[in-house]
Amino acid sequence: MTQSGSPSEERPATEPARPDREELAAGIEQTRQDLAETVEALAAKADVPTRVRGKATEVRERVGGSFTSLTNTAREKAPRVRERAGRAVPEPARRTTRRAASAVGERPAVLYAVAGAFAAAGLWVWRLRRRS
Repeated sequence: MTQSGSPSEERPATEPARPDREELAAGIEQTRQDLAETVEALAAKADVPTRVRGKATEVRERVGGSFTSLTNTAREKAPRVRERAGRAVPEPARRTTRRAASAVGERPAVLYAVAGAFAAAGLWVWRLRRRS
């Protein structure tokens, strides 16, 4: 090393090399891209209505799939359950149920009259309890 101070002198080994313009420009561009990604991520988190809609769609799809699965399972098991229930109910009870169902089918007005009487009685009891 010379002590003349000319620009052609070599720098001491302890001084870091200065980056050139291209390296600086590439670093700046990378920083800009990182910043843009960060801003986009923050904007997406701040967009609550869109996030809520996305979550609602996700839940709707999950529930729809569960509902379909449950419906299919119920359809598959219904005949077996019906058969078991038929065996569990004694024959006299089955006969009585069939008779009641056919009577209602033949005379629906009787069913409506009984239902109306029960509704009126329930209303009357409700009003009595409210007064006391």
